[in-house]
Amino acid sequence: MIKTKSTEDNITNRDGLRIYVTRYWPRGHAREECDEWIPSLAPSEGLLKRFQKDEITWREFERQYKKEMMKGLSDESDINPRMKNSGQKYFVRFLKRIAEDKTVTLICTCPPDAERCHRYILQKLIESKK
Repeated sequence: MIKTKSTEDNITNRDGLRIYVTRYWPRGHAREECDEWIPSLAPSEGLLKRFQKDEITWREFERQYKKEMMKGLSDESDINPRMKNSGQKYFVRFLKRIAEDKTVTLICTCPPDAERCHRYILQKLIESKK
């Protein structure tokens, strides 16, 4: 099962594997509040800034974020021929496998009531991956 939360939400035993999916470590939060921090599952800094400045729509943000997760942020083929991205799509597939047996909670710094947050896109992406 894949769940989502904000860093503002309370920690519970039902969270399972708690993963911060933020580009930067959230200020004021201890390392013990999560099991893992995977910044590569957050939107790129440029994409997030364009959305926050209203330079792109939510729909365009969602499209570009999904592309980042499946195609990566850069081509590393010159230094690592087998890596076509920075590992995002592998994390997505890996989290889907973990979620088959254990609850995985994706955590972001957006407020708990935020309707537009990448954690929801990531949740759907993980659930839909084969």
